[in-house]
Amino acid sequence: MSDQSQIFVWTLLLSSLCPQIQTFLLSGGDVCFAICNCVEEKMWYDYIYETEVKLVRCEERDLRSIPNFAIQNLPTGFFPGGKNFTVDLHSNYIQTVPDRAFGDLPKLSNVDLFGIILFNNSISSISDSAFLGLENTRVVVDLGLNNFTTIPQVLRNLRKIEVLEIEENPIMTIDASLIQHISPVLDFSINLTLYNRWPVELNNLHVKYVWFYGYSGNSFQNFNVHGIGQNGIELVIEGTDIVDLSSVICNNQTNLSKLWIYTNYNVDISPFERCSQGKVMQNIGTLQLSDFDLSRIPNFVHTLPKLEWLSFALNNITEIDNNDFRGLTELEELYLDNNRITTIHAHAFDTNTKLRKLGLVNNTLTSIPNSVVNLNLESLEMDAIDCKCSNLQNLKHVNATFAYNIPCLDDTLVKDALAACP
Repeated sequence: MSDQSQIFVWTLLLSSLCPQIQTFLLSGGDVCFAICNCVEEKMWYDYIYETEVKLVRCEERDLRSIPNFAIQNLPTGFFPGGKNFTVDLHSNYIQTVPDRAFGDLPKLSNVDLFGIILFNNSISSISDSAFLGLENTRVVVDLGLNNFTTIPQVLRNLRKIEVLEIEENPIMTIDASLIQHISPVLDFSINLTLYNRWPVELNNLHVKYVWFYGYSGNSFQNFNVHGIGQNGIELVIEGTDIVDLSSVICNNQTNLSKLWIYTNYNVDISPFERCSQGKVMQNIGTLQLSDFDLSRIPNFVHTLPKLEWLSFALNNITEIDNNDFRGLTELEELYLDNNRITTIHAHAFDTNTKLRKLGLVNNTLTSIPNSVVNLNLESLEMDAIDCKCSNLQNLKHVNATFAYNIPCLDDTLVKDALAACP
């Protein structure tokens, strides 16, 4: 996975575990378990809506083994009492997870969620008793970037897995019954680099967010993952060799609500056109088609009535026509960054009355498009423009606060240029 993709994944998937929005040390010192730091984090959870976590930070400590997490070594006042508790051991040199790896920590009373971050180690085995005491606790487990060749059977002992990350492991075999056991989960990610055919064992998944990386097959034939709940699954396909996505796009049994596809240069766009009136495309609310080398917005887009979030970043689109987004009355966010757009039709967004965020960074526009002036935008992001008054006339009689932070070529802002215009 590329560094950019890894950042994207950590941002979307692990913000519930280790974002450092606001950190403060407990009074009386922060050192715990000899080599770790015990802190409280104020954060926002993408998937699990809590706002505080007590975090044992043992990341990047050159650890060869998991420390002795004896409960008596916790700082005074650090007992969770209903809050989330996370042990962060990412980026060490740990090779195995032993019996009772987390000591007596699972006995802490009223823990709503127990997070275990073991990302980026050298782990190939986990003891059958490693998670003793966590059998009935809601858990988030990150085993990404290790040496697992199969999904560890010990996960059967965890009955309430909320999030399971196992991407960047050389997975060679998948146990269908284990997949069925760990479902339902909120989020599941896996690398399929060693597979050139869709592993039907994964059809036992019942999740909300599914992330597949590095799949070596050219199609999703026999793909039959069904989501739980009314919102359906959210599927991310990144860095694969897939050519034919018709088994996903045209499968009317799949309850798909969000689809992100990027860094898949060989994907055939025709199934999107052919099956645009099918259940999947008619119900989809989020769609990303990035790095497709597209030169124009595909025809099927304006036929998707439930789209709320849409991205065609990192393509070769040169202009936006008046019909490209016609009929997308629910669209709230649109990202067209990193294209070669020079013109946008004056009526391109006439029917997009709910549009609030528009991204146009890294294009070749020289002025704020007339098409956005009468929209009720909250955010417009684009490159520096020529802020001479004749280019800003279309903003002078409307509420153009969305444009105030757009830079000018002279290193000022549109807001300043407007104030100076007669």
